[in-house]
Amino acid sequence: MKNLKTISKKYKTTKKMMGYIDIYEKYLAEYKNKIITVFEIGVEDGESLRMFSDYFKKAKLIGLDIVKKDYKIKNTKIYCGDQSDNKILSNIVGKYKKFDIIIDDGSHVNSDIRNSFNYLFPKLKYGGIYIIEDLQTSYNPHWGGDGTNFNNKKTTMNFIRSLADKMHYQDIDNPFYKKHKFDGKIGYIHIYRNIAIIKKEKKFYESNICYKNSWYLGLKKNRSDFNFGKMRDLRYYFRYFFRELLSRIFN
Repeated sequence: MKNLKTISKKYKTTKKMMGYIDIYEKYLAEYKNKIITVFEIGVEDGESLRMFSDYFKKAKLIGLDIVKKDYKIKNTKIYCGDQSDNKILSNIVGKYKKFDIIIDDGSHVNSDIRNSFNYLFPKLKYGGIYIIEDLQTSYNPHWGGDGTNFNNKKTTMNFIRSLADKMHYQDIDNPFYKKHKFDGKIGYIHIYRNIAIIKKEKKFYESNICYKNSWYLGLKKNRSDFNFGKMRDLRYYFRYFFRELLSRIFN
């Protein structure tokens, strides 16, 4: 059976030009012969959808592009709309419910990428992957990026870094940490040049280096080493209490 690299030679997809094909092959191979639903944002000339239609033998393919496309591609439905419009995304989700693979190769505008991920990642099946292409726009103001302040929270790269925190929420040594909807739902984040692969998995690891939130308050009864009488526990608790109090007063 042909691999993706071989099939890509048949199509003039920008994924080949950008050097993404080997990366795609690595992560898509396990889905090749499965019954799956693939949603790609950004259709352009349709070559990547044609490539995926050739590669996935049992896939249902969905495309979304801001410009209307009338391409006839096997097992593929293309919608017209803006990825920043949640009504459009909601319409697609309403028809297909859940996805196995989501690819964002759309506007590349940083705010659009964040919006699409926040809306669609919950619609990704556990065991599925979410792919974000062309991360270089994080450093270009034309797409809402920032080439001078690498800590700008509005860029895609910093958004992805924040997702890494959600992978480690069990280790956040802060009793006032507010649980996020992505906590415990990210298996891994793999970043290559200009492309990120995010795996959705149910993950729960009890921290082996710190007490976590409710442990300070004694609410986790199975935490045998918690002892409110220990000075160390009290010190940690009050340290975070006053830090949180001061941050709310002065921020």
